[in-house]
Amino acid sequence: MKYRSEIDGLRTLAVVPVILFHAGIAPFGGGYIGVDVFFVISGYLISSIIFNELERGEFSVLRFYQRRARRILPALFFVVLASLPFAWSWLMPRDLKDFLESLVGVLFFLSNFHFWSEAGYFDTAAELKPLLHTWSLAVEEQYYVIYPLLLMLLMPLGGRAVTGALALLFAISLALSHWGLSHHPSATFFLLPPRGWELLAGVFAAMLLRRDGAVPGASHAGMLAAMGLLMILAPVFIYTETTRFPGAYALPPVLGTVLIILFAAPGSLVHRLLSAKPMISVGLISYSAYLWHQPIFAFFKHRFGSASFDQHVFELITLTFLLAVFSYWVVEKPFRRTASLKQFTACMSACFVLTAGATAALMVTVRHNHLAIPSYKWALDHAPADLVEYSGQSGHWQDCADSVANVGLKYCRFGAVDQPVTLVLWGDSLAGALLHGMDLIADENGIAGMAFVSDACPPVLGLRNTSVSTCSAKTHEEAMKRIMNLPDAKTVLITGNLSVASSAGNVLIDGQGVSPGAVRQKIRLALETFKEAGLQTVLIQEGPIFDEPVAAYELQRLRSNLTEPQSIPRTVQEARTTPTHRLANEFDSFVGTVDFFCGPENCPSVDGEGKLVIFDQNHITKTYSTKLAKLILSTAGSAHGLQ
Repeated sequence: MKYRSEIDGLRTLAVVPVILFHAGIAPFGGGYIGVDVFFVISGYLISSIIFNELERGEFSVLRFYQRRARRILPALFFVVLASLPFAWSWLMPRDLKDFLESLVGVLFFLSNFHFWSEAGYFDTAAELKPLLHTWSLAVEEQYYVIYPLLLMLLMPLGGRAVTGALALLFAISLALSHWGLSHHPSATFFLLPPRGWELLAGVFAAMLLRRDGAVPGASHAGMLAAMGLLMILAPVFIYTETTRFPGAYALPPVLGTVLIILFAAPGSLVHRLLSAKPMISVGLISYSAYLWHQPIFAFFKHRFGSASFDQHVFELITLTFLLAVFSYWVVEKPFRRTASLKQFTACMSACFVLTAGATAALMVTVRHNHLAIPSYKWALDHAPADLVEYSGQSGHWQDCADSVANVGLKYCRFGAVDQPVTLVLWGDSLAGALLHGMDLIADENGIAGMAFVSDACPPVLGLRNTSVSTCSAKTHEEAMKRIMNLPDAKTVLITGNLSVASSAGNVLIDGQGVSPGAVRQKIRLALETFKEAGLQTVLIQEGPIFDEPVAAYELQRLRSNLTEPQSIPRTVQEARTTPTHRLANEFDSFVGTVDFFCGPENCPSVDGEGKLVIFDQNHITKTYSTKLAKLILSTAGSAHGLQ
């Protein structure tokens, strides 16, 4: 296949925005579209090679997989093995466990499934996952397990059969990508079926160039190539993390890449720009740069914190490219060009065994001997006990043992065990975090309660969280049914992320986009049912949401001598919880929490005695759940005779 220098320039357009996006450089809010550019390039290049070999009768599946292995594995193993010592030294047990589990996914090119399954309510922030970016490698390799075999089956049927079958798969995949955004957004982002159309777009580019032999005339081609360049660059600066992606929003960068592949004729402006030496140089090392950037960024944040990361971000970007240059010349090129098949196989097998063995050994340590983990041992020696507790893997709150299968609803009694249930606590994980304190204070007051908790599922009838498979209208129907079947219930306490739920892109109500009005209507419907049954209702306002998990941040602060804990301006908290406050008049009572969490100016994550208020980003600690429970029962009790 003839070398096309502008393709390396396209790789630069793909990798640089991704790195700058993950670095948090503000103008590059849509830099993640670089992955989609990579998908199209890959589909084009690999298909061109396969088509040529099939036409000559020289195609071999084994030789194809050998080439893919030479391209992918050496640099990948190099980065993974280099990451292991930093993971062991700098990660706390929970994060180390997550890293090792993701590493298993990387070894078998299944990390996209791992990160999809992990994309939950309590998951570590994406920016702190050192191997998160490997999901795209997994998607590509899964595609290339299927694609050449499919071509070999279709080619004997003729060109029309190949084109028709691929066009059908393209249409199905694109439709699935669009549909999935509203129903299963995490799966749509991470899995091959909703992403396959992007690789197939590159396949069609290869087919068109083979059929037509050349691009149209220079002026026409130049205009189309320039349009393609704009379709790639504009989303980089226009899109944000909240853009509903991929779906239709992936079309501009994908089609833009196709236009450049088809029409960036030699001599055109776009060809000259993309073929400039700096663009080619970065493009050549783009794979290694992509592999290095996320571990460098994530490990630095784990060890030194995000504030320090922001101060050193350009040095870290520079380090990324320096390591990429080293990887390209010392690892990538020798294994691709000069190593014999025997040498390559022996070396990669050794790397696999070493990585798998180290992963297994560290897994055993994580499960059975936390004291051997350097970061955990340091925390025990230097950090307050509650900080160590909330940096662990479990025990963050009192959880319910009983659950209703398939609807994501947990339930349990709390408070006085020898009394009839008169108090109900219903909510999402905010209710779960509150349960410890409610149990203690209700018991002290001789009150028995029943909690109904659905993680990532605010208590709104008809609400569905498309990011969590167990949160649906059935969840709330089941909770309502069980509440109404409590014969002695008097008061229902309701809490949840209602302000977030009123505008979140991954929330639907009765299958439609969410709005504050829709939330109010559904809340009112539930309250009418409770009122008819003689139940009093109390709304508990949610607390602050911090940018980073508080316990992890405090450990970083201790280790890096950062000066201040996280805090949120009181005015920001008041504004953020306004949607919930506006619902207050629908309830019999309202427990406002701004004064509870905030002083005159700020809402701190750590109190004046050094105690954590919130342990992750928005869930209250056991100590503060007890304090808040006293406030809740004081408010509800004085109004409704609970005490």
